[in-house]
Amino acid sequence: MEAEGIKKVLRKLYGGAELLLRLNKKMPLFMRALMRLAVKAADHPDGHRLAPIFLRLLAKRTCQVMASFAALGAFTLLAAANLQAAEPISIHIDGKVIQSDIAPVIVSDRTMVPVRVISEELGRDVSWQPDKRQVIITTPGIGRDLPPDNPPADLGVKILVDGRYIDAEGQPAPFILQDRTMVPLRIIAEGLGMKVEWEKDERRVVITTPPPADKEITDQNPTAGNNPPAQDPVVDTEPDPDINYNLTIMGEAQVGRTELLALMQQNNPGAPRELVDLYLQIGKEYGVRGDVAFCQAAKETGWWKFGGLVKPYQNNYCGLGATGSAASGEEDLMGADPSQIRYEEGVHGAIFSSPAAGVEAHIQHLYAYACKASLPAGEVLVDPRFIKPTRGIAPRWIDLGGRWAFPGYDRSKYMDIKEAFTDCETYGHSILKDYYQKALDLKAD
Repeated sequence: MEAEGIKKVLRKLYGGAELLLRLNKKMPLFMRALMRLAVKAADHPDGHRLAPIFLRLLAKRTCQVMASFAALGAFTLLAAANLQAAEPISIHIDGKVIQSDIAPVIVSDRTMVPVRVISEELGRDVSWQPDKRQVIITTPGIGRDLPPDNPPADLGVKILVDGRYIDAEGQPAPFILQDRTMVPLRIIAEGLGMKVEWEKDERRVVITTPPPADKEITDQNPTAGNNPPAQDPVVDTEPDPDINYNLTIMGEAQVGRTELLALMQQNNPGAPRELVDLYLQIGKEYGVRGDVAFCQAAKETGWWKFGGLVKPYQNNYCGLGATGSAASGEEDLMGADPSQIRYEEGVHGAIFSSPAAGVEAHIQHLYAYACKASLPAGEVLVDPRFIKPTRGIAPRWIDLGGRWAFPGYDRSKYMDIKEAFTDCETYGHSILKDYYQKALDLKAD
């Protein structure tokens, strides 16, 4: 058999050989040497020279080699059977289920994922250097392809992200599985700057894009509210020096049903009156200030006149899922109850089954921003974006600017959100100043 033919055979054994090396560290030294030679010969440019050496070793230890490759074959078949028997692992990136021809696998209690699928889905360029056995990942516009002169002394597959090698110490080394480079999740988290979570019970990998460092945006709405008011509230909009801008999202409502209902009727007599009771009741169940949440909904919907991307029948009072692009109908609900929330192709934002479901999703989203606790006992997840915010990142209403709504301030007046924040002119300030304060004024009267 010609050396090139042998090289092709070795390449077929390559994936299984490398995986076996990673998992069976007790393999006899001689067998490990043969396996490493098989791995090297499969992709080395001088593989045709290495192949004859491998043949001579085979001739000397035929029986041992036969047993080794029989074990390799059995391992490969058993591994494949086990992978098929186990419930598959799904990958979710920013709410989208990612399809991959190679499913993630568990190695030494670590989740290994195909780096090309993940990187390209995140807009990175990926290339493979077979001679150096390394994957090059670059960010368009900032990445550099050339590797440094001091690569780590590692015989396995190496990962280079924007000109620097990723340290995989303490993690399973990257390996090739069916022509795909499998890497630990930590490499993606640290190397690509992503937030990565492993949901063991659901066997689900959730990868989210972190907000820019200067904005920390989590929910990106293209306007201060998906349905800006058709007209300004029928109240004076001058800032009140007595407004408590440090008011927290968590806490007891200070304004009751009578005042909130009166405020609603002033601005839209046809608005659904039941929402007042729903916000106060459900807010209390979660420890969220339902009176202020009601005012936020008034801002988002234009006092329930809508007229923007989200429509009244959706029962979506805070623009959940309305990011400027219409839904495909296949969006990941991320654990939310499918009997209460859905997406439809061509519709902007989530659709909730009832006003109560829409209000609860709103309250849950505020809960996610304001605290790190689990949902109260007995509550069912309705918010399809509950896992999107960094938990506890916005304990106050004024912390929502640039996070709940993007950019969260008037760009025609201010250079950045910091300047707007200083003048109390952000999304969160507006909720308190232009809406909630009016309810407090009614209470005082």
